[in-house]
Amino acid sequence: MKNIKKASLLSVLSLAVAIPLTASAAAVSQSANTSTDVFAPKVGDHVITPQATNKVLAKSLGNTDISERFYIDPGYGYARVFVSNDGTAPINITVTQGSASGPVKMSGKVQPGKTFDEINGSAWSTGNFYLNLTSPGGIMKGGLSVRIGNTRGELQ
Repeated sequence: MKNIKKASLLSVLSLAVAIPLTASAAAVSQSANTSTDVFAPKVGDHVITPQATNKVLAKSLGNTDISERFYIDPGYGYARVFVSNDGTAPINITVTQGSASGPVKMSGKVQPGKTFDEINGSAWSTGNFYLNLTSPGGIMKGGLSVRIGNTRGELQ
């Protein structure tokens, strides 16, 4: 008789533990089936969008001419070219493709005390490009940098 009572008590306790576990499993299953997309921004969310730009060249200026190579990686195609002229003579600027004497992709001139800040209008191909600066009127002073991006908007 004692064994029957023990077995009955053990059965009741097992059911008491099993019923809440199956109920909580159903609740978990239910919540998983009705979950929302955590990646979709909602009103009031603070969304940070990382920019996929890459500074590929930065240098101080000196001398009367300089040619610096930079590379446009696959998946990129836009370049922002920045040249500051802290010298006393104008600086002529060209960006060429493939070599320093290759096809001109961008050009301009920056006067003393001014800056050149341009982004190409259409995507360039992957490969080597050269930023060529000349200043026939004297030693260049200032700086240059090139940043590449996936879109024109990322560089603005």
